[in-house]
Amino acid sequence: MAGITDKEVRALIAKAQREGKAQYQADGTVPGLTISASKTGVASWYIRYRLAGKQKERTIGQYPAWGAAEAREKAKELRRDVENGIDIAQEKQKRKQEALSVVTVDKLADEYFAKVEKGVALRTGMRPHTLKQRKSIHERYVSPLIGRFEASTITPAMVVNVVKKAEAGGKTLPDITLTHCNLIFAHGIGSGACTSNPCRDLKLSAIVGPQEPPKQRIALGAEELGNFLRELHRMPRPYELAVRLMLLTGVRINTIAEARQEEFKPDFAVWEVPHDRRKNRRHTTGPFVIPLPAQAVEWVQELLKLADRDEYILPVNPVRGAGVRNPLSKRTTISGWIDRVRNESGGTWRRITPHDLRSTCKSWLSELRVDYETRQRYLDHALEGMDAIYDKSDFVTHRLAAANKWLACLNNFEAGTAQENVIKLPGAA
Repeated sequence: MAGITDKEVRALIAKAQREGKAQYQADGTVPGLTISASKTGVASWYIRYRLAGKQKERTIGQYPAWGAAEAREKAKELRRDVENGIDIAQEKQKRKQEALSVVTVDKLADEYFAKVEKGVALRTGMRPHTLKQRKSIHERYVSPLIGRFEASTITPAMVVNVVKKAEAGGKTLPDITLTHCNLIFAHGIGSGACTSNPCRDLKLSAIVGPQEPPKQRIALGAEELGNFLRELHRMPRPYELAVRLMLLTGVRINTIAEARQEEFKPDFAVWEVPHDRRKNRRHTTGPFVIPLPAQAVEWVQELLKLADRDEYILPVNPVRGAGVRNPLSKRTTISGWIDRVRNESGGTWRRITPHDLRSTCKSWLSELRVDYETRQRYLDHALEGMDAIYDKSDFVTHRLAAANKWLACLNNFEAGTAQENVIKLPGAA
Protein backbone atom coordinates (compact mmCIF):
# COMPACT_ATOMS: atom_id res chain seq x y z
CA MET A 1 0.00 0.00 0.00
CA ALA A 2 1.47 3.38 -1.04
CA GLY A 3 -0.12 5.35 1.80
CA ILE A 4 -2.27 8.45 1.83
CA THR A 5 -1.29 11.27 -0.54
CA ASP A 6 -1.54 15.05 -0.15
CA LYS A 7 -4.35 15.03 -2.72
CA GLU A 8 -6.29 12.60 -0.58
CA VAL A 9 -5.67 14.71 2.52
CA ARG A 10 -7.13 17.76 0.79
CA ALA A 11 -10.13 15.69 -0.28
CA LEU A 12 -10.61 14.54 3.32
CA ILE A 13 -10.55 18.15 4.54
CA ALA A 14 -13.12 19.16 1.92
CA LYS A 15 -15.39 16.26 2.94
CA ALA A 16 -15.18 17.24 6.63
CA GLN A 17 -16.17 20.81 5.81
CA ARG A 18 -18.92 19.71 3.42
CA GLU A 19 -20.52 17.21 5.82
CA GLY A 20 -19.89 19.32 8.94
CA LYS A 21 -18.21 16.57 10.97
CA ALA A 22 -14.69 15.31 11.62
CA GLN A 23 -13.14 12.78 9.22
CA TYR A 24 -10.31 10.30 9.85
CA GLN A 25 -8.11 8.24 7.57
CA ALA A 26 -5.22 5.89 8.38
CA ASP A 27 -2.07 6.16 6.33
CA GLY A 28 -1.69 2.42 5.91
CA THR A 29 2.09 2.27 5.54
CA VAL A 30 3.12 3.16 9.10
CA PRO A 31 1.12 1.40 11.83
CA GLY A 32 -1.00 3.91 13.76
CA LEU A 33 -0.33 6.96 11.54
CA THR A 34 -3.64 8.76 11.03
CA ILE A 35 -4.82 12.07 9.61
CA SER A 36 -7.83 13.81 11.18
CA ALA A 37 -9.77 16.65 9.56
CA SER A 38 -12.14 18.82 11.60
CA LYS A 39 -15.31 20.41 10.26
CA THR A 40 -13.52 23.76 10.36
CA GLY A 41 -10.90 22.52 7.91
CA VAL A 42 -8.00 21.93 10.31
CA ALA A 43 -6.12 18.70 9.62
CA SER A 44 -3.59 17.10 11.99
CA TRP A 45 -1.35 14.03 11.89
CA TYR A 46 -1.01 11.78 14.92
CA ILE A 47 0.22 8.29 15.65
CA ARG A 48 -1.58 5.76 17.80
CA TYR A 49 0.36 3.13 19.71
CA ARG A 50 0.08 0.70 22.61
CA LEU A 51 2.53 0.66 25.49
CA ALA A 52 2.25 -1.55 28.58
CA GLY A 53 -1.20 -2.62 27.40
CA LYS A 54 -2.53 0.95 27.19
CA GLN A 55 -3.71 2.72 24.05
CA LYS A 56 -2.01 6.10 23.57
CA GLU A 57 -1.45 8.67 20.86
CA ARG A 58 1.05 11.36 20.01
CA THR A 59 0.40 14.38 17.77
CA ILE A 60 2.92 14.98 15.00
CA GLY A 61 1.70 18.27 13.52
CA GLN A 62 -0.81 20.01 11.30
CA TYR A 63 -1.23 19.76 7.56
CA PRO A 64 0.08 21.36 5.31
CA ALA A 65 3.08 22.26 7.55
CA TRP A 66 3.55 18.52 7.69
CA GLY A 67 2.93 16.97 4.30
CA ALA A 68 2.14 13.28 3.88
CA ALA A 69 5.75 12.32 3.17
CA GLU A 70 7.19 14.30 6.10
CA ALA A 71 4.54 12.97 8.51
CA ARG A 72 5.26 9.42 7.37
CA GLU A 73 9.02 9.76 8.04
CA LYS A 74 8.39 11.26 11.49
CA ALA A 75 5.92 8.46 12.27
CA LYS A 76 8.55 5.83 11.37
CA GLU A 77 11.00 7.49 13.78
CA LEU A 78 8.42 7.57 16.56
CA ARG A 79 7.41 3.99 15.92
CA ARG A 80 11.05 2.90 16.42
CA ASP A 81 11.07 4.74 19.78
CA VAL A 82 7.89 2.95 20.84
CA GLU A 83 9.45 -0.41 19.95
CA ASN A 84 12.40 0.55 22.19
CA GLY A 85 10.00 1.04 25.10
CA ILE A 86 9.80 4.86 25.00
CA ASP A 87 6.50 6.50 25.83
CA ILE A 88 6.62 9.10 23.04
CA ALA A 89 3.56 11.04 24.28
CA GLN A 90 4.99 11.38 27.78
CA GLU A 91 8.38 12.33 26.35
CA LYS A 92 6.79 15.20 24.41
CA GLN A 93 5.07 16.51 27.54
CA LYS A 94 8.34 16.30 29.43
CA ARG A 95 10.10 18.42 26.81
CA LYS A 96 7.27 20.99 26.98
CA GLN A 97 7.69 21.26 30.74
CA GLU A 98 11.44 21.61 30.39
CA ALA A 99 10.93 24.38 27.84
CA LEU A 100 8.60 26.21 30.23
CA SER A 101 11.18 25.99 33.03
CA VAL A 102 13.97 27.47 30.88
CA VAL A 103 14.87 30.96 32.09
CA THR A 104 15.46 33.19 29.10
CA VAL A 105 17.21 36.56 29.30
CA ASP A 106 13.84 38.29 28.93
CA LYS A 107 12.38 36.22 31.76
CA LEU A 108 15.44 36.93 33.90
CA ALA A 109 15.03 40.66 33.20
CA ASP A 110 11.34 40.50 34.18
CA GLU A 111 12.30 38.89 37.49
CA TYR A 112 14.99 41.51 38.08
CA PHE A 113 12.64 44.40 37.28
CA ALA A 114 9.99 42.95 39.61
CA LYS A 115 12.55 42.88 42.41
CA VAL A 116 13.64 46.46 41.67
CA GLU A 117 10.04 47.67 41.57
CA LYS A 118 9.61 46.52 45.17
CA GLY A 119 12.46 48.84 46.12
CA VAL A 120 10.88 51.67 44.12
CA ALA A 121 7.58 51.12 45.91
CA LEU A 122 9.39 51.26 49.26
CA ARG A 123 11.24 54.39 48.05
CA THR A 124 14.62 52.67 48.34
CA GLY A 125 17.14 51.68 45.69
CA MET A 126 16.55 52.63 42.06
CA ARG A 127 14.57 55.75 41.24
CA PRO A 128 11.41 55.44 39.09
CA HIS A 129 12.85 57.31 36.10
CA THR A 130 16.00 55.12 36.23
CA LEU A 131 13.86 51.97 36.24
CA LYS A 132 11.94 53.30 33.24
CA GLN A 133 15.22 54.00 31.44
CA ARG A 134 16.57 50.49 32.14
CA LYS A 135 13.37 48.89 30.83
CA SER A 136 13.67 50.96 27.66
CA ILE A 137 17.32 49.90 27.26
CA HIS A 138 16.32 46.26 27.59
CA GLU A 139 13.50 46.52 25.07
CA ARG A 140 15.58 48.41 22.49
CA TYR A 141 18.97 46.74 22.68
CA VAL A 142 19.02 43.60 24.83
CA SER A 143 15.78 41.78 24.07
CA PRO A 144 16.01 41.87 20.23
CA LEU A 145 19.46 40.23 20.24
CA ILE A 146 19.53 37.83 23.20
CA GLY A 147 16.13 38.07 24.93
CA ARG A 148 14.88 34.66 23.77
CA PHE A 149 18.10 32.79 24.56
CA GLU A 150 18.45 30.74 27.73
CA ALA A 151 20.20 32.99 30.23
CA SER A 152 22.76 30.35 31.20
CA THR A 153 23.95 30.04 27.58
CA ILE A 154 24.82 33.72 27.03
CA THR A 155 28.49 34.31 26.26
CA PRO A 156 30.60 37.48 26.66
CA ALA A 157 30.68 37.79 22.85
CA MET A 158 26.88 37.98 22.75
CA VAL A 159 26.87 40.76 25.36
CA VAL A 160 29.53 42.62 23.35
CA ASN A 161 27.18 42.62 20.34
CA VAL A 162 24.41 44.09 22.49
CA VAL A 163 26.67 46.88 23.79
CA LYS A 164 27.89 47.69 20.28
CA LYS A 165 24.31 47.94 19.07
CA ALA A 166 23.56 50.42 21.87
CA GLU A 167 26.47 52.59 20.75
CA ALA A 168 24.42 53.75 17.76
CA GLY A 169 21.82 55.22 20.13
CA GLY A 170 24.14 57.67 21.93
CA LYS A 171 27.53 57.91 23.58
CA THR A 172 26.20 57.21 27.10
CA LEU A 173 24.08 54.19 26.17
CA PRO A 174 26.83 51.53 25.90
CA ASP A 175 27.84 52.12 29.53
CA ILE A 176 24.22 52.00 30.74
CA THR A 177 23.54 48.88 28.65
CA LEU A 178 26.59 47.02 29.98
CA THR A 179 25.62 48.00 33.54
CA HIS A 180 22.08 46.73 32.96
CA CYS A 181 23.32 43.40 31.58
CA ASN A 182 25.72 43.04 34.48
CA LEU A 183 22.90 43.56 36.98
CA ILE A 184 20.42 41.12 35.42
CA PHE A 185 23.03 38.34 35.17
CA ALA A 186 24.12 39.03 38.75
CA HIS A 187 20.46 38.52 39.64
CA GLY A 188 20.56 35.31 37.59
CA ILE A 189 23.42 33.97 39.70
CA GLY A 190 21.53 34.86 42.86
CA SER A 191 18.37 33.11 41.65
CA GLY A 192 20.23 30.02 40.42
CA ALA A 193 19.38 30.57 36.75
CA CYS A 194 23.05 31.21 35.84
CA THR A 195 26.31 29.80 37.09
CA SER A 196 28.43 32.70 35.86
CA ASN A 197 28.10 36.33 34.77
CA PRO A 198 29.14 36.83 31.12
CA CYS A 199 29.74 40.54 31.85
CA ARG A 200 32.27 39.89 34.62
CA ASP A 201 35.42 40.43 32.57
CA LEU A 202 34.02 42.90 30.03
CA LYS A 203 35.39 46.44 30.01
CA LEU A 204 33.54 49.20 28.21
CA SER A 205 36.75 50.68 26.80
CA ALA A 206 37.66 47.33 25.26
CA ILE A 207 34.28 47.16 23.51
CA VAL A 208 33.72 50.69 22.21
CA GLY A 209 37.14 52.26 22.71
CA PRO A 210 38.27 55.08 25.02
CA GLN A 211 35.46 57.25 26.36
CA GLU A 212 35.46 61.00 26.72
CA PRO A 213 36.51 62.00 30.24
CA PRO A 214 33.67 63.26 32.41
CA LYS A 215 33.07 66.99 32.29
CA GLN A 216 35.03 68.80 34.95
CA ARG A 217 32.82 70.70 37.35
CA ILE A 218 33.21 74.48 37.43
CA ALA A 219 33.18 76.63 40.56
CA LEU A 220 32.78 80.31 39.76
CA GLY A 221 35.16 82.72 41.46
CA ALA A 222 34.13 85.87 43.29
CA GLU A 223 34.38 88.19 40.31
CA GLU A 224 32.56 85.74 38.05
CA LEU A 225 29.83 85.27 40.64
CA GLY A 226 29.37 89.00 40.97
CA ASN A 227 29.02 89.41 37.19
CA PHE A 228 26.69 86.41 37.00
CA LEU A 229 24.39 87.58 39.80
CA ARG A 230 24.16 91.12 38.44
CA GLU A 231 22.94 89.81 35.08
CA LEU A 232 20.27 87.44 36.37
CA HIS A 233 17.63 90.13 35.90
CA ARG A 234 17.69 89.24 32.20
CA MET A 235 15.83 86.02 33.05
CA PRO A 236 12.06 85.77 33.63
CA ARG A 237 11.57 86.36 37.35
CA PRO A 238 10.58 82.76 38.29
CA TYR A 239 13.77 81.37 36.75
CA GLU A 240 15.93 84.09 38.26
CA LEU A 241 14.61 83.23 41.70
CA ALA A 242 15.04 79.51 41.02
CA VAL A 243 18.69 80.02 40.01
CA ARG A 244 19.33 82.10 43.14
CA LEU A 245 17.80 79.33 45.27
CA MET A 246 19.89 76.68 43.51
CA LEU A 247 23.09 78.63 44.06
CA LEU A 248 22.27 79.27 47.73
CA THR A 249 21.03 75.77 48.67
CA GLY A 250 23.12 73.70 46.26
CA VAL A 251 20.12 71.57 45.26
CA ARG A 252 20.18 69.56 42.06
CA ILE A 253 18.25 70.77 39.01
CA ASN A 254 15.66 67.99 39.36
CA THR A 255 14.96 68.99 42.95
CA ILE A 256 13.84 72.50 42.07
CA ALA A 257 12.35 71.57 38.69
CA GLU A 258 9.81 69.31 40.42
CA ALA A 259 9.34 71.39 43.57
CA ARG A 260 5.71 71.77 44.67
CA GLN A 261 4.19 74.58 46.70
CA GLU A 262 3.30 72.19 49.53
CA GLU A 263 7.00 71.49 50.18
CA PHE A 264 7.65 74.94 51.69
CA LYS A 265 6.62 75.09 55.37
CA PRO A 266 6.10 76.22 58.06
CA ASP A 267 5.79 79.85 57.03
CA PHE A 268 8.19 78.95 54.18
CA ALA A 269 11.18 78.90 56.58
CA VAL A 270 12.07 75.34 55.55
CA TRP A 271 11.94 73.42 52.29
CA GLU A 272 11.03 69.75 52.76
CA VAL A 273 12.14 67.73 49.74
CA PRO A 274 10.22 64.40 49.71
CA HIS A 275 12.26 61.27 50.27
CA ASP A 276 11.43 59.83 46.84
CA ARG A 277 13.16 62.82 45.22
CA ARG A 278 16.30 62.55 47.32
CA LYS A 279 19.29 61.05 45.55
CA ASN A 280 20.82 59.99 48.86
CA ARG A 281 18.13 57.52 49.97
CA ARG A 282 20.07 54.45 50.97
CA HIS A 283 20.71 55.53 54.58
CA THR A 284 18.03 58.20 54.89
CA THR A 285 14.36 58.29 55.74
CA GLY A 286 11.80 61.03 55.44
CA PRO A 287 12.19 64.36 53.63
CA PHE A 288 15.37 66.39 53.27
CA VAL A 289 14.73 69.50 55.34
CA ILE A 290 16.49 72.61 53.98
CA PRO A 291 16.48 75.60 56.37
CA LEU A 292 16.07 78.89 54.50
CA PRO A 293 17.50 82.30 55.47
CA ALA A 294 15.04 85.20 55.70
CA GLN A 295 15.97 86.55 52.27
CA ALA A 296 15.44 83.12 50.70
CA VAL A 297 12.03 82.95 52.36
CA GLU A 298 11.15 86.16 50.52
CA TRP A 299 12.24 84.54 47.23
CA VAL A 300 10.00 81.55 47.95
CA GLN A 301 7.04 83.74 48.83
CA GLU A 302 7.49 85.60 45.55
CA LEU A 303 7.78 82.34 43.61
CA LEU A 304 4.57 81.05 45.17
CA LYS A 305 2.79 84.27 44.33
CA LEU A 306 3.99 84.06 40.71
CA ALA A 307 2.91 80.40 40.54
CA ASP A 308 -0.56 81.48 41.69
CA ARG A 309 -2.60 78.31 42.19
CA ASP A 310 -0.31 76.02 40.22
CA GLU A 311 0.87 72.89 42.02
CA TYR A 312 4.50 73.53 41.01
CA ILE A 313 6.53 76.63 41.84
CA LEU A 314 8.02 76.91 38.33
CA PRO A 315 6.06 77.36 35.09
CA VAL A 316 6.15 74.48 32.63
CA ASN A 317 5.10 73.97 29.04
CA PRO A 318 2.65 71.15 28.22
CA VAL A 319 3.69 68.31 25.94
CA ARG A 320 2.51 69.22 22.47
CA GLY A 321 -0.71 67.45 21.56
CA ALA A 322 -0.76 65.44 24.77
CA GLY A 323 -2.43 67.91 27.08
CA VAL A 324 -0.07 66.97 29.94
CA ARG A 325 2.78 68.74 31.71
CA ASN A 326 6.33 68.19 30.55
CA PRO A 327 8.63 68.39 33.60
CA LEU A 328 11.72 68.27 31.38
CA SER A 329 10.86 71.69 30.01
CA LYS A 330 11.73 73.32 33.34
CA ARG A 331 15.20 71.78 33.35
CA THR A 332 15.96 72.74 29.77
CA THR A 333 14.51 76.21 30.31
CA ILE A 334 16.76 76.94 33.30
CA SER A 335 19.81 75.66 31.43
CA GLY A 336 18.83 77.64 28.35
CA TRP A 337 18.38 80.87 30.28
CA ILE A 338 21.76 80.48 31.99
CA ASP A 339 23.41 80.23 28.55
CA ARG A 340 21.31 83.06 27.13
CA VAL A 341 22.15 85.47 29.96
CA ARG A 342 25.85 84.76 29.51
CA ASN A 343 25.68 85.41 25.76
CA GLU A 344 23.60 88.57 26.09
CA SER A 345 25.87 90.04 28.76
CA GLY A 346 29.12 89.41 26.88
CA GLY A 347 30.26 86.27 28.65
CA THR A 348 32.17 87.66 31.65
CA TRP A 349 32.10 84.28 33.40
CA ARG A 350 32.82 80.76 32.24
CA ARG A 351 30.03 78.77 30.62
CA ILE A 352 28.27 76.78 33.33
CA THR A 353 25.50 74.22 33.65
CA PRO A 354 22.86 74.14 36.39
CA HIS A 355 24.89 71.47 38.20
CA ASP A 356 27.88 73.84 38.30
CA LEU A 357 25.81 76.03 40.61
CA ARG A 358 25.91 73.12 43.06
CA SER A 359 29.64 72.76 42.54
CA THR A 360 30.12 76.48 43.16
CA CYS A 361 28.06 76.28 46.37
CA LYS A 362 30.07 73.33 47.69
CA SER A 363 33.40 74.95 46.86
CA TRP A 364 32.55 78.25 48.52
CA LEU A 365 31.26 76.50 51.64
CA SER A 366 34.75 74.99 51.89
CA GLU A 367 36.33 78.40 51.26
CA LEU A 368 34.15 79.87 54.03
CA ARG A 369 35.52 77.21 56.40
CA VAL A 370 32.22 75.40 56.88
CA ASP A 371 33.11 72.04 58.45
CA TYR A 372 33.01 68.81 56.45
CA GLU A 373 30.00 67.22 58.19
CA THR A 374 27.89 70.34 57.69
CA ARG A 375 28.90 70.59 54.02
CA GLN A 376 27.95 66.96 53.42
CA ARG A 377 24.52 67.41 54.94
CA TYR A 378 24.08 70.83 53.31
CA LEU A 379 24.14 69.16 49.88
CA ASP A 380 22.45 65.93 51.07
CA HIS A 381 25.53 63.92 50.26
CA ALA A 382 25.99 60.40 51.61
CA LEU A 383 28.38 60.05 54.52
CA GLU A 384 31.09 57.41 54.38
CA GLY A 385 31.65 54.19 56.29
CA MET A 386 29.95 53.68 59.63
CA ASP A 387 28.92 57.35 59.79
CA ALA A 388 26.47 56.68 56.96
CA ILE A 389 24.81 53.98 59.05
CA TYR A 390 24.82 55.42 62.57
CA ASP A 391 25.09 59.20 62.32
CA LYS A 392 21.51 60.43 61.80
CA SER A 393 21.97 64.05 62.87
CA ASP A 394 20.56 66.50 60.32
CA PHE A 395 22.66 69.56 61.39
CA VAL A 396 19.74 71.90 60.65
CA THR A 397 21.05 74.67 62.92
CA HIS A 398 24.57 74.37 61.51
CA ARG A 399 23.25 74.35 57.95
CA LEU A 400 21.15 77.46 58.53
CA ALA A 401 24.20 79.27 59.90
CA ALA A 402 26.20 78.14 56.85
CA ALA A 403 23.41 79.30 54.50
CA ASN A 404 23.33 82.76 56.10
CA LYS A 405 27.12 83.00 55.82
CA TRP A 406 27.03 81.91 52.15
CA LEU A 407 24.13 84.26 51.35
CA ALA A 408 25.98 87.21 52.86
CA CYS A 409 28.98 86.29 50.72
CA LEU A 410 26.82 86.15 47.57
CA ASN A 411 25.28 89.54 48.36
CA ASN A 412 28.75 91.01 48.75
CA PHE A 413 29.82 89.53 45.42
CA GLU A 414 26.77 90.97 43.70
CA ALA A 415 27.30 94.38 45.28
CA GLY A 416 31.03 94.27 44.49
CA THR A 417 32.00 94.67 48.14
CA ALA A 418 33.67 91.29 48.77
CA GLN A 419 36.90 91.33 50.75
CA GLU A 420 40.08 90.68 48.80
CA ASN A 421 41.04 87.76 51.00
CA VAL A 422 38.00 85.68 49.96
CA ILE A 423 38.14 86.31 46.22
CA LYS A 424 40.54 83.54 45.27
CA LEU A 425 39.02 80.13 44.62
CA PRO A 426 40.22 77.09 42.61
CA GLY A 427 38.55 76.81 39.22
CA ALA A 428 36.82 73.47 39.84
CA ALA A 429 35.14 71.72 42.72
